[in-house]
Amino acid sequence: MDPRLWLSKSGEAPHSVPLTEERTVVGRSPEADVVLEDEAVSWNHLEIERRGDVLMATDLDSRNGTALNGEPLERPRRLRDGDTLIVGDHRLEVKTGSVTPAGATVAAAEPSVALSEEERATAAALVAPYRSEGAFAGRPATRAEIATELHVSERTAQRRLDALAAKLDVPGDAGRDRPRQIAARVIELGLDRPR
Repeated sequence: MDPRLWLSKSGEAPHSVPLTEERTVVGRSPEADVVLEDEAVSWNHLEIERRGDVLMATDLDSRNGTALNGEPLERPRRLRDGDTLIVGDHRLEVKTGSVTPAGATVAAAEPSVALSEEERATAAALVAPYRSEGAFAGRPATRAEIATELHVSERTAQRRLDALAAKLDVPGDAGRDRPRQIAARVIELGLDRPR
């Protein structure tokens, strides 16, 4: 099955586009492979290139940039199943649809991180603004939002975030950027998804 992009915009039903070509250009140009009617989208905004089973995303020096899992796409990056690109007011979710045959051996892309149910709930609450349908947040949830979501005190939410950061090797000296770094690792490893 070919990989697909699931496109959604606030107030519209999501639809998918197959990534069958070697190169797929996303933009406002009528000649783009995926046309997005949005003034915030550049004429030729984003390119997704297929290299065998690997998908690479490159921002084409767009006016407003592209975000990959909440991070600016400043260089070509490999796409994985479940990755989310934000282009203007559009959300593009990558679905590779790759299925490993029974008995096959596959090298892990990232080391697995085992999380308790409590840590998994904290991770999900942290990245909820990135995953909300129709919400194109460029930030992780605040400590207060996490506390409200999990029905705990802000102090408990902070302790859980600290424990999560330690498991994900996010340094304690990251300052105000630390929650975003934790969220980026959670999304990258898919730790907010149900097991």
